[in-house]
Amino acid sequence: MDRKLCVCGNQVASKGRDKYGNQAFRTSCITCSRYGRRQKGTKCIRCHFIPEDTCQLDVDHIDGNRQNNSLDNLQTLCANCHRLKTKLNNDWIKK
Repeated sequence: MDRKLCVCGNQVASKGRDKYGNQAFRTSCITCSRYGRRQKGTKCIRCHFIPEDTCQLDVDHIDGNRQNNSLDNLQTLCANCHRLKTKLNNDWIKK
């Protein structure tokens, strides 16, 4: 099976096998998956929550597309605002 490509064109890493024994791949390459993490801010841009630790903050995709890792599509939200935004926008539904 050919290795999958990320939206940036780089090859993605293997995740092992799925429950059917087929080769499974990540959705994005290492560079893209880490890129969003480096963009995490120091507070929630929605409610201005300042965390004790950065693990309380998430990097959210504004348009709901997890493949779109451009800087203008990423924002820092606290876990509560991230869950609320995802529910209100139905981001959890695959489009």
